[in-house]
Parts: sequence; structure tokens; C-alpha cells
Amino acid sequence: MNPFERLFKRLDSSIRARILLPTALLFALTMAAMVASGVHLYSSDIERGRRERAQIFTEMVASGVSNTMLSGQPNAVPALLGTLLAHNSELLAASLVAPTGYVSVSTAPALVGSVPWPELGQYEKTTVVQSPNGNALEYAVLHPIPNAAACVRCHGDHSHVNGWLDLRFTRHSIEDAESRLARTLILAASGALVCLLAILLWLLGREAVTPLQRLVNAMRRAEAGELTVRADEGRPDELGIAARGFDAMLAALRRSQSELEAFYRERMVRADRFAAVGEIATGLAHEIKNPLAGLSGALELLAEDLSANPQHAEVVGEMRHQVQRLTHTMESLLSFARPPKAKLRSTDVNATLEKVLFLIRQQRNGGVSEVVPELMPELPSVLADPSQLEQVFLNICLNACQAMGAQGGGKLTVRSRPGDGNVVVEIADTGPGIPADLRAQVFKPFFTTKREGNGLGLAISARIVAEHGGHIGYRCPPEGGTVFTVTLQQVRAARAPEQAA
Repeated sequence: MNPFERLFKRLDSSIRARILLPTALLFALTMAAMVASGVHLYSSDIERGRRERAQIFTEMVASGVSNTMLSGQPNAVPALLGTLLAHNSELLAASLVAPTGYVSVSTAPALVGSVPWPELGQYEKTTVVQSPNGNALEYAVLHPIPNAAACVRCHGDHSHVNGWLDLRFTRHSIEDAESRLARTLILAASGALVCLLAILLWLLGREAVTPLQRLVNAMRRAEAGELTVRADEGRPDELGIAARGFDAMLAALRRSQSELEAFYRERMVRADRFAAVGEIATGLAHEIKNPLAGLSGALELLAEDLSANPQHAEVVGEMRHQVQRLTHTMESLLSFARPPKAKLRSTDVNATLEKVLFLIRQQRNGGVSEVVPELMPELPSVLADPSQLEQVFLNICLNACQAMGAQGGGKLTVRSRPGDGNVVVEIADTGPGIPADLRAQVFKPFFTTKREGNGLGLAISARIVAEHGGHIGYRCPPEGGTVFTVTLQQVRAARAPEQAA
């Protein structure tokens, strides 16, 4: 990039240049038009006055020539014309033109005998005309000398004029005056332009550039992480409004950052506590699970020995049921505390749902009177662990069945459909729905409303879906029931064969 390009680029990015350059150009053009108009008007006035004075001067010279001729001194006419030429700086030549058109007397010897005006008869009164030599800086004044009664005795009465007085004048003085005026006006306009630019530069720096630079510096400091910076200086104009808006935005950002930091600190504390609880729970689960296995075996043997006594057999059966429930809770706790690593591969969602629905149909007293599958055929595959996906769907379906069982049965509807780059599964029931005051806690660990529940099913399901890059949510329609929605990402065309292998 050459220096001129760098200069233009710098000027183009400067607010001073963007305002000052057009202003200076507009002012310069206006001043140029005013100077040209002023010079033209001045020149016209001077030209008009000069020509009027030239006409008066020519009439006076003609009168002097006539008086000299009438006094009988025709030989004194050349001396008279020479004297006039010497005392008038604008007079170039003075000549007498005979009625025949020839120059008879002239202060310019080169004009004597010439015919400068072929159609001299048309000038019957004092007339200002362009010089016959074509010079734009010269003009001529032609004045007819009438053949008065006193002149008839010498010139006869065959013509009403005895000749013409031809005076040649220069316009150099007018041109010089125009040049001086133009220079004066240009200097004045240049001074005014410099003063205007200086005032504009000062005003721009004080009212626009400096406040904008402060605002830009504040924005840069805020971008660098300094959120306590302030840009407002109490200005009442638009820049002050913008600065106050920026300060308000930073204040809101500081509040949001403080809230976010507090939220993350709380989450970290909760995560640390949860990790500690998880370690303790894992240890306890291992310590409890083994004795439970022994206790379950002992109860099984005891049940065989007491099978002859129905009352004792019922008590032992209830004990075995509670041991099995504790064993299931310990297994869920271990799964939640130390989840197995997902083995992702291309998975058919419909096939997984059909397995889950088969298990649901086999349950007795499951609380569902009707299972309605609405699975869209040729559904795109998803990248998932089939066993974990089956666990998610089974947890949701079992919860739905248990919710409907409390009211004597209901309908379970399972839908699948493709979405925008994903697969959507909806599991809807006709149960009582989730109470409004409990909806925020649905996916929290250990939260349950069931007497024999452990509160880990939906928490484990939510974590599995999140680890698969999906989303799980629910809604409670106004007509009742609950609809759980699981969204999973489709297998990318380029990765499907690799994951399937």
C-alpha cells in the first residue's frame, strides 16, 4: 500500500476527516462562486464606468479638435492629440478618420492612411466598440464630428459629418483591478476557511471526538474485562445518553456476572458435596449389598422351611420383598454414583421402543389398560447406547404406568418422529399429571412421590440423555396427563458406518 492509499484509508476512518473535508469542500466551492460572482459584478461596474468616462472624454476631445479647426489652426491638431495621449495612461492612440474612411491624423504612425472601419457610416453618435485589431484588452470610442454651419465654408455641405474621432483605450487597468480584487477575496476566503476549519476542529474535538474516544476507550476496557469502568460524564446530549446507556449495560452485566459467579459457586459446592455423598453412598452400597445378598438367600431358605405355616410364610415373603427393594435401591445408587460408560453406535429408536413396549405389556397390574404405539416408519438412526436408551424409555414408561395405576388405569401413547437433525420421542399418559409445585424438582436426585420409589429413575434418565447430546423435558396438558419428550441427535451420514462398525 503506497503512502497516498494509507493516507486516504486513515482519513476515511477518521470522523474528523469525514466531517471537515466535506465542510471545507462545500465552503471552498461556495467561496469560489462568491469570488467569481463578486469579480464579475465588480468588473461589470468598472467597465461600465470606464466606458462612460471614455465617452465623455471622447466628446471633450472632439470639442477641442473642432475648436482648434475653427480657430484656423488645423496643424495644431496632432499636437493636441499627442498631449492628450501623454496625459491619459489608458489612451493608446488618438486618430482622425476622414469621411472616406482613411485615417488622416493619428498619434500612431502605423494607422495613418489605413482604413480601420470599413462601415464607418453606421456610427452616427458616440459609440464604444471592440478594437478592430481583435485584441480583447482594447476597445475603441468612435465619435462623429458634425459638419456645423461654421465648417461649411471649408468642408462644403455635401456631407453631414466632417470625419470621426477614433480613440483607442486599454483594459489593462481593469484587468489589474480584477486580479487585485480576486486575490483579495481569495485571501479573505482562505482566511475564513482556515478559521472555520479551526473552529470546527475545536468543536468536533470538544463535543464529539473526545467524548466518543472516551466511550470507545471505556468499551475497550470493558471488553478486556474491566467492568467497573464508567463512560458517563454528565453530558445532556445524545453522546451522554449513549454513555449512560453503556454504563447501565455494564451495571446489568456486573449484576449478571455476580449472580452467575454465585450460582457457579453454589453449584461447585453442591457438586463437591454430591461427590462426597456419592463416594460415601458407593461405599455404603457395597457394604450393604453383600449382606443383603446373604440375607436374601437366608430368607429364601427360611421360606422353604416355613412354607407349611401360612402366617410365617407371609411374614417371610414381605421380608424378602423389602430386601429386594433395598437391593434395587442399592443398584440404582451405584448406577447413579458411578454410571457405566456409554457404548455409542447407530441405534434404531423404533426397535428400542418396541422392546420397551413389549415389557410394559407383559406387566400385570401395571396400571395401563391400553398401549398405543405411533412409531413413524423408516425413522433415522441415532448415535446412542441401546441398553442405556432402553433404560431411559423404560423408566419413563414405568413412571407413567404407576401414575395411571393410582387412578385405576389409563392409556399410554408412544410416538416417534424425525425432527430438524434429530429424532423426537414422546411418551404420553392419561394420569393425573405432575402437581405444579413439584414440577421444578422432577429431575432432581432422590426426589419421589411414590412410597416405594428411590427418586433416581428420572435423574439417571436425564443424565443419560444429556451424555448422548440430547434433551429431555415434559409438559402437562390442560386436559390432564403428562407428556415426556426425548430428543436425540441423528447419526451423521459420514459417521454412521463408522459407529455401526
